[in-house]
Amino acid sequence: MPTPILGQTLRRAQNLFIHGATEVLMMRILAIAATTMSALLLGAATAQEPSPERAAFRAIYEELVEIDSSPSTGSCTRAAEAMLTHLRDAGFSEADARVIVPDGAPDDGNLVAQIRGTSRQRALLLLAHIDVVDARREDWERDPFTLYEEDGYFYGRGVADDKAMAAVFVDMLVRMRRENYRPRRSIRMALTCGEETSNRVNGVDYLLRNHRPWLQADFAINEGAGGILDVNGRPIALNIQAGEKIHQVMTLTVINPGGHSSRPVPENAIYRLSNGLNRLATHQFPVELNEVTRTFFERMAPIVGGEMGAAMAAIARDPNDAQAAATLARDPSFNAMMRTTCVATQLDAGHAPNALPQRAMATLSCRVLQGHTPEEVQADLRRALGDDQIEVAIVRRRDGSSPPRLTREIMAPVERAAARLWPNTPIVPTMTVGATDGRFLNNAGIPTYGMSGMFSAPGENNAHGLNEKIRVQSVYEGRDFLESLVRDYAR
Repeated sequence: MPTPILGQTLRRAQNLFIHGATEVLMMRILAIAATTMSALLLGAATAQEPSPERAAFRAIYEELVEIDSSPSTGSCTRAAEAMLTHLRDAGFSEADARVIVPDGAPDDGNLVAQIRGTSRQRALLLLAHIDVVDARREDWERDPFTLYEEDGYFYGRGVADDKAMAAVFVDMLVRMRRENYRPRRSIRMALTCGEETSNRVNGVDYLLRNHRPWLQADFAINEGAGGILDVNGRPIALNIQAGEKIHQVMTLTVINPGGHSSRPVPENAIYRLSNGLNRLATHQFPVELNEVTRTFFERMAPIVGGEMGAAMAAIARDPNDAQAAATLARDPSFNAMMRTTCVATQLDAGHAPNALPQRAMATLSCRVLQGHTPEEVQADLRRALGDDQIEVAIVRRRDGSSPPRLTREIMAPVERAAARLWPNTPIVPTMTVGATDGRFLNNAGIPTYGMSGMFSAPGENNAHGLNEKIRVQSVYEGRDFLESLVRDYAR
């Protein structure tokens, strides 16, 4: 389709032809049209080419994605060392950037770095994990450890979770060092291993216990939130994550004398446990909203609209509104934001096919609202089960923490950056119903916020699943958003 300028030139030539213009004049007009077309085509081609800075970032991103850092076949240490090379090339010394490998875990290395600020008492931490979930080539449409760019998306394991943010942070520190950037607030970065699986040493936990100065900060930026796109790809909400539930595993166990299966008795460990699980299936923990979740429902209400939007507005006004809670509970995500949840995930019972069970055990995955202890959940479960012969045990007790506050110091830079990149898009705070490494930092007194600025449609990225992807535009916009935030916070 002709552009407006080219269209005007061609119409002028057509009018001159109709009104009997000379051949020479016609040739001149057509030559102008040809020149215009060439310039437009060159401009279009140039517009498609990334800037040198963006191309350098993409190269870092590609390199990081293509290093397998999964627990079964990969190495976080190799990924950390590759990113360290970029920092070294930019001028980072051993005192300001290094790879830290836990003893006995040679593949679980972590990269730490810093740009020292003029105010030595203040710091900002940039946190991203570089380990990824396993990915089998035979299951994927493309090689999961090759970065593909197709139809406006990046494909590959970790492109969304969480190597995009990791690459953004490395690229940012490289450019800051080369420009001799001197912020007032020190900027620290930690690219860590072990977030995705308990089979590895958790890098944040390890660094806090053994190398805390590298993580010490006034607050941290982490994964955990991006932005929401509508069906047409338009941004409808920018999320900022503040707070997350604590994952606490519980077990329910029934012990029984057992016996020969040819002589059944009424008392059966499996039946008793099953009856308890049936009671648990109908149990709901009470609705509890904090500042973050109340604001989430309040601001999402007009965006969602309809019956669900009305229920969001109602629950934000009154958390005791049973009808609104019942409506929201139909959506698993909204239900999980309102209350603690415990769900049975594993069963283990009996010891032989021809013997009455001596033992039956169920494993529960509990996601506990901040502000509650595992013991409180344990007591609630005992009341719901209503059977003192079902033992409720806490497995690997995990302490909770309080949601970090969304102060003006945190939100003002977010608002400024969002206004430039996505004008009139509402900012909606949210709580993660899963878990990130922010749980360790929050417990250590370092308020941690999820903010990537990388938008997607709900469920689109398929992180942890097959053919993980993220929009190309979202990655580049997130890069711009994060750099704007960091420079604003650090100045």
